[in-house]
Amino acid sequence: MMKKSFVLLFITALCTACTAPTATAKTKVPYTHEGFYTNAPTQKAVHFVDIEGIKKSLEGKPPMTVSFDVDDTSIFSSSYFHYGFTFGDKFGWGSNPKEVLHNQGFWDYIAEQADKHSIPKQSAKNLIKMHLERGDKIVFVTGRTKHSKAKNGTVTETAKVLQQYFGLPKDTVIWYTANTPTDGYKHPKTAYIVKAGSQLHYGDSDDDILSAREAGIRGIRVQRSYSSTNPQKMNGGYGEEVLINSAW
Repeated sequence: MMKKSFVLLFITALCTACTAPTATAKTKVPYTHEGFYTNAPTQKAVHFVDIEGIKKSLEGKPPMTVSFDVDDTSIFSSSYFHYGFTFGDKFGWGSNPKEVLHNQGFWDYIAEQADKHSIPKQSAKNLIKMHLERGDKIVFVTGRTKHSKAKNGTVTETAKVLQQYFGLPKDTVIWYTANTPTDGYKHPKTAYIVKAGSQLHYGDSDDDILSAREAGIRGIRVQRSYSSTNPQKMNGGYGEEVLINSAW
């Protein structure tokens, strides 16, 4: 782990800082970055950032709304997905991950568990602490499908657990995208990032970064744990700004 941290820091020194976009909502931002893979023998040139660097880049800016993805960004929740993928047939959710992820019964199960056994990521704790100290508002934008009886953009039982994990205000909400683009946007999270009024978005997937770009805001990539049920290649690895040690 120390060797990997050294490699990331070395690459950081070689990379050129990127400028965060300042476009307004619905601005189509070209995105041609090749991306990188966290377990590749060689790495693409990206700008690795740390929390102090992000904090410094926000100096002089008034408090803002900041959005976080949930799975593999804010919390390590793979145990629930592993359970669903392994025993999906038993509950009628499906016999493979694709079927399970398209089954409402599985998402109702996830929502009812409310992530009480998920582990908050230390990198997310550190990030959220920094943003709360700035006076920023935290919201969550997730690719999950909401509970069949829940209303989107509200304080769900999962939101209450995240509030406790991260010391958040009681009105913190979660926007559920069901991994489906809406309102004429190309990427799934764009409309919800815009609805939330977010000016900075953190996420571990291509959808997170591309949605942030499409919304005209800054997106920062968070690395997944190697134990995640998602592919370690990070779905292609878009992200000119990547948070150091964010797999933890």
